[in-house]
This record gives sequence, C-alpha cells and structure tokens, in this order.
Amino acid sequence: MPIERLMNRVKRELFRPAATNLVALDGLRGFASCIVVFYHCSIFMGYYSRYAADAEQYEWIVRLTNGFWTGIDIFFVLSGFLIGRMLMLDLVRKGRLYYTAFILRRSFRIFPAYYLVISISLFVIAPLGIPVFNFLYGTGDWNELLNSSWANYFYLVNYVRPGNEPSILSWAWSLCVEEHFYLILPPVLWLLFRCKSSRVRLPGLVALVLLPFLGRAVQYAINPSLQLLEGFYYYSHNRFDEIFIGVLIAYFYVNHYDCLRANCERLGGWILGGAGLAGVGLVWIYGGLQKEGMFVVVFQFFVMAASTGLILLNGLFLNNQLTRFFSHPLWYPLARISYGTYLVHPFILFWLLHVFRDYTGAAGYSGGWLIPFFLAVMMLSSIVAALMFVVLEAPMLRVGANLAKKYRS
Repeated sequence: MPIERLMNRVKRELFRPAATNLVALDGLRGFASCIVVFYHCSIFMGYYSRYAADAEQYEWIVRLTNGFWTGIDIFFVLSGFLIGRMLMLDLVRKGRLYYTAFILRRSFRIFPAYYLVISISLFVIAPLGIPVFNFLYGTGDWNELLNSSWANYFYLVNYVRPGNEPSILSWAWSLCVEEHFYLILPPVLWLLFRCKSSRVRLPGLVALVLLPFLGRAVQYAINPSLQLLEGFYYYSHNRFDEIFIGVLIAYFYVNHYDCLRANCERLGGWILGGAGLAGVGLVWIYGGLQKEGMFVVVFQFFVMAASTGLILLNGLFLNNQLTRFFSHPLWYPLARISYGTYLVHPFILFWLLHVFRDYTGAAGYSGGWLIPFFLAVMMLSSIVAALMFVVLEAPMLRVGANLAKKYRS
C-alpha cells in the first residue's frame, strides 16, 4: 500500500542512523534547530523589543531565552567540522581533493529544497498579499520582491539585502554564509596541503580563524557604536571564524586523532563540557544582537564558536551526562530534517499568527502562550520538513552521492 511504503521510507530515512554516525553531533544539530525556532517565535510574538535598552523590561521567558539566536552559530561550527573532516580525509588518504564530487554532493543536498522553498515563497505565498506575510517579507509590494529575488537565487542576500531589507527569504542569510564557505574551503585546503611542510597547515588554519576576528576588531575600532543588525551580523567575512573553528577541530581529528582523544580524555568532561557550557552562558548573559560594545561586536561570536567546539569534542570522545543528553535517539530525526525545518518554519510561524489573531506588532500574547505556540510551530514545521526530506531531499542526496562516486572513480 502507498501509505505503508511511505511510512517505511520515513522510518528508514529519519529514524535509522548509519553505524558511522556521530550521534552526539546529531543532538547538537537538533538542539540548535529547536532553539532557533524558539527564538523566532519569541521575537515575532512580541516578547522581544529590538529597541529596548533595559533587560529588566523583558518578560522572564525572554531573559531566559534571549541567547537562543546562537543556534545559528552551532550550525556554523558543525558545518565547519563535518565538511572540513570530509575534505581532509581525502587529502590525507588519497593525496588529492575531489572537488567536482564535493560540489555535486553539496549541490544535490542543498539546492533542491532551497530553490523549491524560495520559488514557492515568491510565486505562491507572496502574491497572496496576506498582511502578516507582508511583515515577514518586509514589504507588500510583490514587484519589489520579484526584482530583488535574484539575491536569494544567487546566494547573495546576506550582502545585497541584509537585515530588514525586503526579501522573499531573509533568513536565508545564514545559508549564504555556508554556501560561500563551501566555495572557499576546498581550494584553501588544497593549497595548504600542497605545501610539502606540514608546519604550514596548522598556522594557515589558525590564521583563517583569526582573520575574521581581527576584521571585526578593526571595524569596531573605526565605529564603536556599530549596530550588529544593520548588516554587520549577516556578512560572511564577519562570521567565517566560527566555521573555521570547526575546520580546525577537524584538522586535529583527521591528522592527530589519537593525540586529540588522549588530551580530551585527560581534560575530562568538567573542563571540556563545563567550559563549553560556561562560554555559551557567557554569550547568553552578556551578549546579544541588540546590544553594543566590544564584547558584542568583536568577541561573542568567537566565544560562542569556541565553546561549541569544546562541547563538540566532549561529545566525540567522552561519555558523560552532556554526551548522553545529545546522544538521545529523539534528536536524530530533528537533526535529519533541520535544514528543511529552518527553511519552512517562518512560514508556519506567521501562518499560525495569521490564523489565531490579527498581527498587532509588538503587542502580543501573554507569557503562557509562548511554549504551546512554539510546540505548534515546531510540530508543523517538522511534519512539512520531514515530508520534504523523504520525498525530495533524500532521493536527491542519493543522486548526488552516486554522481560523486562516479567522478571519484
């Protein structure tokens, strides 16, 4: 029966991880997906005023979850580690980089769902002119969205129309950052591994971590009153240090696995996991997207990425409560569909706002509504993302993998 076949496919694609899967990293990805959705629910339900200067004005639930924007930073570190590990394994074992195979696999993984969602957004949802979606898009003028849509289609929206600029998929800015990373990393690693002396590789990767950090420091020195959400936050060159921290961890994982494992075991969970959680807490308490100052502009992204890196290492090598939390089987399906969830959840969120009330800007629900609203958004987004993964993404993944295998051979 068709329904039975569909359910079997769902079980196979979403609930049966491969034996080689890094389980704790799935947990990190699933957790990041949840907190990003929660943060967006909090913002668009009116719990957080971007222009509020005093944290005491926020409701308790906002003060507790104001740091959940950092889910994007977790994604960046994970991408850096996983992609960097994959490429460096080829460079170490085969002595070469299969660039065409890499681009094919990434293209078939990323493009089908991405272009489907932005096309539906532009040609189906936006023309409806629903007021609440006009707020999501930043304009009710469909022609303006059409004329600017090229920035989304060419992965340039984070530079061309950052922040509050009208866009058919403004939240795709983070996908632009990752796409730019996919283009930059292979030739960079090829150049580093072409050097006969291995002493060049590690300093080269460290430099790639430090350059964006130093770039933020220079920009802050020039303009200490810099506002993150006026473009700065979305630019790839300001966020690459987070991704390259993941690449740096991948370098040690591939080239010095035994040494890395021994050192992680020597440090133990109280230092790795504890320091990682402390760093995340530091960013959640003292950082933020609406604040100013040196820590916010220069340091918080680096601190968040380094802290995520410590938690990642804890999950890779140590068996403790933190690792067991992220290794729970419930995280795997959420991690599997996290890309689709990120793409579709704003549409679900605003549709629910439209269904349950007339959108009234900053005035919104009382605090008790946020949890059930988040659960509804998360559940519906997961259903849509799961269907998209089973019907579209998983088949395209297999096509990409087969083509990549052909080119590698």
